[in-house]
Amino acid sequence: MFDLDSWQEIWVTITRNKRRSLLTAFGIFWGIFMLVIMLGAGNGLSEGVASDIQGFSENSALFFTNNTSEPYKGFRKGRYWNMQEEDLDILEAQIKDIKYTVPFLMGQNVTVVYRDKSTSCNTKGNSPLYNQMMPQHMIYGRYINHMDVQDRRKVCVVGRRVYEELFRAGEDPIGTYLKLYNINFQIIGVSEPSVRGVNINGRDDEVISIPYSVMQQIQNSGTIIHLIGVVANENVSMSVLEPQVEALLKARHNIAPTDDFALESINVERIFKQFEMLFTGISVLIWIVGLGTLLAGVVGVSNIIMVTVRERTKEIGVRRAIGAKPASIIFQIIKESTVLTVAAGFLGLAFGVLVLDLADKFLLQNMTGEVFFKNPQINFTVALSAAAIILLCGVLAGILPAYRALQIKAIDAIREEN
Repeated sequence: MFDLDSWQEIWVTITRNKRRSLLTAFGIFWGIFMLVIMLGAGNGLSEGVASDIQGFSENSALFFTNNTSEPYKGFRKGRYWNMQEEDLDILEAQIKDIKYTVPFLMGQNVTVVYRDKSTSCNTKGNSPLYNQMMPQHMIYGRYINHMDVQDRRKVCVVGRRVYEELFRAGEDPIGTYLKLYNINFQIIGVSEPSVRGVNINGRDDEVISIPYSVMQQIQNSGTIIHLIGVVANENVSMSVLEPQVEALLKARHNIAPTDDFALESINVERIFKQFEMLFTGISVLIWIVGLGTLLAGVVGVSNIIMVTVRERTKEIGVRRAIGAKPASIIFQIIKESTVLTVAAGFLGLAFGVLVLDLADKFLLQNMTGEVFFKNPQINFTVALSAAAIILLCGVLAGILPAYRALQIKAIDAIREEN
C-alpha cells in the first residue's frame, strides 16, 4: 500500500498530461462541491423554518366555527353559532387525553393612545395558557395570569413593535397606562413571540393582548369563545383526539355530525409532519441531483483512465510478460483512479464546507428579524458519508479500466508497438 515506487508511478501517470488530469479532476471537484452546497442550503432552509415554529405546542390543534352547511334537529342550514367558555371544562372533563385547553378571542384593530402618541394595532383576548401553547419572550414585566382573568383586570401586554411606536428606546413602560376601546389599561408586560412562524389574529409583537374575560365584556359577548386551542398529553396523537373534540362540540351545539364546514380545525401536529416530509423529500432530491452530477465526474475519470491504459499498452504487456500478477495490475489501475478522485473530491468537500461557513457568518452579521434561512452547514455524518462516496467513486472509476488492462496480452502489446 505504501510502496514508494508505486506511488511515484501514480504521480507520473497523473501528471503525464496535466491539462487532461485537471479537467477530469474538476468534474469530481464540481460534483462533490455542488452536493455539499445543495445539502448545506437544504439544511439552512430546514433550520430557518424550524426555528420560526420551534417552541409552539406541536401536539395541538385550533378549533373555530363557521355557518352550518346542513340542517339538523330543526335548525336551518346557514345558522351561525359560537363555542362557549363552558366548552373548555367539558372537553377537559370528558376527553382524558387533553392536557389543557386555551380560549382565544379576536379583537378589533383599534387606535391606541399613550400620552401624546398614538398608533393602531390588532387586539386579542388571551389567557395565561396562551403563553404555554405559544411561548412569549417577555422584554419587560410579565404575561397575563389567572387573577387578571378572574378579576377582569384592565391590564394589557404590549407587543414589541407597538411598544417601539409609543415609547422611547429603553423606557420601562410597566405600570403606565394607555387607552384602547376608550378604556385605560395598565401595561404589565412587553413581549415578542418566541415562535415567529405562527400567528393567530396577528403577530404577537404587533398586537396588544388583554385578559379574554375583559374582551368578552368589551364585546358584550357573554361567554363566547372564538377559537379553542387543544393541547394533547405527551405520547398522544392530536390526530386521534381531533375527531373526538369535533364530535363532542358538535353534539353540544346541535351540529350535524356530517357537517364538516360548521366546525373546522387546524391540526398543528399534521402541519409539523408535512414540514418534515417536505424537507425529507427535498433532502432526497438533493442527494439524487448531487450524486447524478458526481456520477458524470466518475464517468469522466473512468474514460481518462481508459485512455491512459490504452497509452500504456506496451508497458502493461511487458509487465504481464515478466510475470506481473493480474491482481497487482488491477490494484495499480484502481489506485490511480482513486488517488485522482479522492484528491479532487476532498478538495471539493473542503471548498464546499468553506463556502457554507462564509455564508453562515455573512447571514449572522447581516440578517435581522425573521430569517427563513440559517445555519447552512452539513453535519459530521453527512461529511463522513460524502468522504465514503468519494472513495467508492474512485474505486468504481477504476474497475472498467482495470478490466481493460487485464485483456492486454504481452504478445499483442509487442505486436501493436511494432
